[in-house]
Amino acid sequence: MAPVEWTSWRPLRLAEDVPAGTLAEQMDGGQSFRWSLADDGSWVGVFGRTPAAVRSGPHGLEWRSPKGATHAEEALRRYLDVEGAQARLSEALPWRSDPVLRSARAAYPGLRILRQDPHEALIGFLCSSNKRILQIRVMVAALATKLGEPLGGDFHALPSWEAIAGAEESVLRACSLGYRAAYLRGTAKELLARPRWADEFAALETPALLAELQSLPGVGPKVAACVALFGFGRLESFPVDTWVVQALADAYGLRGWKPAQLEQFGQAHFGAAAGLAQQYLFSAARNGRLSRAVVSVPKKPARPRPRK
Repeated sequence: MAPVEWTSWRPLRLAEDVPAGTLAEQMDGGQSFRWSLADDGSWVGVFGRTPAAVRSGPHGLEWRSPKGATHAEEALRRYLDVEGAQARLSEALPWRSDPVLRSARAAYPGLRILRQDPHEALIGFLCSSNKRILQIRVMVAALATKLGEPLGGDFHALPSWEAIAGAEESVLRACSLGYRAAYLRGTAKELLARPRWADEFAALETPALLAELQSLPGVGPKVAACVALFGFGRLESFPVDTWVVQALADAYGLRGWKPAQLEQFGQAHFGAAAGLAQQYLFSAARNGRLSRAVVSVPKKPARPRPRK
């Protein structure tokens, strides 16, 4: 296949600048698994069906796309929150009274939640169980290459549910999915019967969305919260993984709390943008930049009742 011809680099003005360190964490920090660091220091990948490259330039964020991709700028603006809605929500977080959040926020200025396609987010987080970010990226890349539609050059879209449901077992094994192959195939078969599933899910209130996601094979509370946050833009969603458990135990003194209780705490303490606060804490914790100041918190809540 012929190599991609790229446009020239162009500025992408954001409401708040994204330094190089923040950009790296945003593109390779466990939100999306489709970006790779190129030799020239740019991040190259695919979001939805759009290949693109972004980098931190001398005057702010820059981008380029394959020539002829006329929709790329509009898609990228939405993906990276160019209009600044999250900048306003970040400012409203309780960082002034919370020294831990304040230090995490200062460590990654301009960090934002990538607005992914629900299909992309669901595939990525179905692959995430008990795997590190690099391993997830390898699995997702293999799925795209083996089963996805070519987009030019070496780029491929993620496979449709039809392609996943009909894939040979040997093909899925070659993607290093392990037991996750059954989750992907099972989810694919269920969603094939619901061609408008993303629209149907998007119309739900967040508790109902989380419950609907957890009805799919392989989707537990953490994966559902991640898909709600990264795929459906529910910024009140507060995924609890091992890094967040550690962060809340060390800095907030919440040792011994169950994930459901930690999720409840995160939503109550951080409010409407709890998911953005979670990403600050997650990034600071996994990179050894979390403050050790202990925040005073309320007593452990009762274990929440299961959602019906």
